[in-house]
Amino acid sequence: MIFTLIIRTPATEHGRWQRAQRFISTAVDEGHTVRQVFFHSAGVSSAVHREARPGWNKLAERTGAEFLLCSQAVEEHGIVIEPPFVVGGLGALVEAAVKADKVLSFV
Repeated sequence: MIFTLIIRTPATEHGRWQRAQRFISTAVDEGHTVRQVFFHSAGVSSAVHREARPGWNKLAERTGAEFLLCSQAVEEHGIVIEPPFVVGGLGALVEAAVKADKVLSFV
């Protein structure tokens, strides 16, 4: 199965972004593919959070998935972009969603 994930979980919600990270790891362990992880709204803060960042980096390397930060949210939250993250718009999310079997949102 091919997944696209939307992460809207703020950095302050440790349990929630950790659940998203565990989901990705388990999905890959079970032979599934993660096509894209799209960080939207307050989710961009969990992408760059000092405790969450190492996990996202490891998952990006392990999955080869696109790890996109919503362009509007990056501007709104003043996020500095560093690899493996890139800035993308909702169009990129829609394209990944069309090509996925399932789209999951973590809020």
